[in-house]
Amino acid sequence: MNKLLIAGAMSLAFLTGCAGKVNSHNVQAANGSTLDVATIFTPVDMNNNRYADLKLREVSPAHSGSGMGLAILSVALGGGINTSSFDKDNYKGSSVDSMPEPTSRYLGPKAESQIKTWLEKNGNGYAYKQPLFIAAAQWSLVYTDMSASNSNYDLTYRVKFYKRPEGGNMLSAYVVSECSPARATAPLSDWKANNYAKVAQETQKMMDACLLELENQLPRLLKQ
Repeated sequence: MNKLLIAGAMSLAFLTGCAGKVNSHNVQAANGSTLDVATIFTPVDMNNNRYADLKLREVSPAHSGSGMGLAILSVALGGGINTSSFDKDNYKGSSVDSMPEPTSRYLGPKAESQIKTWLEKNGNGYAYKQPLFIAAAQWSLVYTDMSASNSNYDLTYRVKFYKRPEGGNMLSAYVVSECSPARATAPLSDWKANNYAKVAQETQKMMDACLLELENQLPRLLKQ
């Protein structure tokens, strides 16, 4: 078996094994081009020593004194404590069980369709040896202003697209593109209304923006 194929398979197994549930597909174009696309949660070492959010993470001012779970991870990994460790975006907060992270359900399938179209136009029948990862990184509702008696909350969504170069191996650096659309801000009561309907609507807009970003980045990510 080709050594690059082995390296690609091993890297996929390693990363996805560390990242929990995986949604992996082989995208095939009519011209014979193929590419493995895996939708995962961003591994800690590629996410600024933070755990990816498996569900919507809600951080209130009450968490500011006790919600350091995400930041403390950097210490466990030998990264030490720095000013970013005490960023409120790093606080563990609480998970909203009814709101599982949506990347694999919404962005992933649309991205695969987009990639197939790109391959049909640009793939020239090439079978890619290195997989492309679509990695959910952050999905959170975090208070805007700790000093406010009734603070607004910021909705944040981040996703990473990355792939090793075709001529690379397990030790090659990834080509990485991160999409982090502008945050949306509203009162917490608005976010929570109708089972977090506004969160779902605004997140979908953010994922649509990231699909446009992926389209722009595909020539760089899929360079042969």
